[in-house]
Amino acid sequence: MQLFAFVKRKEGMSREDFLDYWRNQHGPLIRDTPELADRVQRYVQHASAPQDGSGWDGVAVQDFASWDDFLAMLEGPAGEAMRADEANFLDPSSIKVVFTGDAVVMIDCTGEGQA
Repeated sequence: MQLFAFVKRKEGMSREDFLDYWRNQHGPLIRDTPELADRVQRYVQHASAPQDGSGWDGVAVQDFASWDDFLAMLEGPAGEAMRADEANFLDPSSIKVVFTGDAVVMIDCTGEGQA
């Protein structure tokens, strides 16, 4: 299962400060906290391109083995600390999350998975 979280920086924060915090504080918080990292199979941060006009500052993609692993990540003191940290750099009211199941690859020019 994959989670796609479309995120915007909090009001008054520059793009540079947002990206710095996301990459150097929030990401490492998740990576370095076993109660969080043990639930996530993969966590990738995608900053929006400077020329992007969507209004989103980035997309976080997290892979989970199951829905239960996702829910477990949110529980307890570690989950509370993760959510509290989001207030330091995100506009929590604007976060949009999409959960996906199996992906269907239509084009793959990367060579991955080719025999």
